[in-house]
Amino acid sequence: MERQARRANVLRHAKRIFARKGYHRANITDIITRAGIARGTFYLYFRNKRELFEELLAQALGELNERIRRIKMAPDEPSPLDQLRANLHRVVEFVLAERDLTAIMLNHAMGLDRVLDARIGEFYDEIANKIQRSLDLGVQMNLVRECDTRTAAYCILGVVKEIVGQVSRDRRHDSGALVEEMLAFGLSGVARPELLSGAGIDSAEGAGFFSAAK
Repeated sequence: MERQARRANVLRHAKRIFARKGYHRANITDIITRAGIARGTFYLYFRNKRELFEELLAQALGELNERIRRIKMAPDEPSPLDQLRANLHRVVEFVLAERDLTAIMLNHAMGLDRVLDARIGEFYDEIANKIQRSLDLGVQMNLVRECDTRTAAYCILGVVKEIVGQVSRDRRHDSGALVEEMLAFGLSGVARPELLSGAGIDSAEGAGFFSAAK
């Protein structure tokens, strides 16, 4: 238990260092100084800085997997929209609670470390795959229009990354209002409902936005 606590302490302080300085400018000396441990103690838990960083990536993905749940269609389940809203609330709460981790995910400087760049790319690909699976499920359930779900998944991911970046930097956001705006945009974009109707577009065609399937 003591070993686990010390390892968790190193990770916690490393998050602060990486968020403030970035992966490439941060070094092990920064981390052990903040954590108050000897260099030898650091190497009991991690072989190098990259291994520690990849552990933080794994943590982030694991946390998101826990918070984004598959939409269920059953008489005793909440409506798909309410389940979707709950997913978004859990993700936004995670972002607000883990601002350092969010900053690491969004601000990593690409092009300086090919191995690490590939790992970051894999991280976002895993999220895109999750979104695509949810969109495919939404099409099957007749909640989402027929579309290129791969392209749509990356469009959604791009929107999410930008919103998450803004939220992580600005503590003034009302999480509830933010979730409702994300839902409104995801379901109908920015066009007025009567314009969508006049063009023969169902404003509910976007249903299933962010409804990730494990």
